Amino acid sequence: MKKIIAAALLVGATALIAIPALAGTCPAPQCTIQTKAKSKLAGKTDYKVSCIEQSSGDEIISAVTAATDKEAKDLASKKC
Repeated sequence: MKKIIAAALLVGATALIAIPALAGTCPAPQCTIQTKAKSKLAGKTDYKVSCIEQSSGDEIISAVTAATDKEAKDLASKKC
């Protein structure tokens, strides 16, 4: 009986540690560029990018500075 209780506690503790780690992931968000403006940095553009988090549907708006649209979307998706 003690072994069963110990095993159940071990499984429960493992789940409590693993679930928050998984909840913070943002699998492949969908990002859309909202605005573009010339940056003070040479060869860069200031962007406002809107990303939709797949798991929750939350919208995250990020301000990034990048050389290309693709780079801006990549940077914004990492902030998710």
